[in-house]
Amino acid sequence: MIIDYKKIIHKDCGKKIDIIKDIIITPFYTEDFCDELVNISKFYSEKFTPYITYYDHVKNKDTQEHPWDTLFFSKINYFLFEDFCKQYETFITPIIEKHFKPENVKGWFSPMIIRYSRPGQFVKLHNDTSEFTLNVKLNDNYKGSLLKFPRQNFDNKDIPKGWSMVWPSTVTHPHETTPLKKGTKYTLSSWSHPPSWSHEEMGGSIKR
Repeated sequence: MIIDYKKIIHKDCGKKIDIIKDIIITPFYTEDFCDELVNISKFYSEKFTPYITYYDHVKNKDTQEHPWDTLFFSKINYFLFEDFCKQYETFITPIIEKHFKPENVKGWFSPMIIRYSRPGQFVKLHNDTSEFTLNVKLNDNYKGSLLKFPRQNFDNKDIPKGWSMVWPSTVTHPHETTPLKKGTKYTLSSWSHPPSWSHEEMGGSIKR
């Protein structure tokens, strides 16, 4: 797979910026590349693995077995992971370092393509094991599965395909996903250091 990465970066990435309730919103990928990532996800469908959460299996054993399926960028093409980190460092990190000073991004784990494909799939209210989470909407031809931040009274309903949301992950921005009603949802999620996950568990990592 050969990708000219410069052509897939949205022309306004890191330039057109909104910050709503400490959530950074900026374009990230072109819509065409989002469609390509969805097609890649379908091609690599068998490489998706169930993501099993601590909350589902320890605290709430009566809940669904796993809320979503995961495909790491590193399983598709490691160069795609490296190029993602360069884009993040060039366009996203300066916004984080300005708005959340003195916090900074120390590195990244392999981004995850997250798939919700079964009606009723949802994610309970939680925080991520990441200093900052970046989320990119890869498609919008589904119903339900809304990403919500109850504490901020904010959701991603009006976030366009290809745009990213970035937020501090460990305390202030607990979030949840409402049940999927129809279709299949694809999302790109990126977690930054320092989380308590091993290099192997998160598909490899790159440090600054």
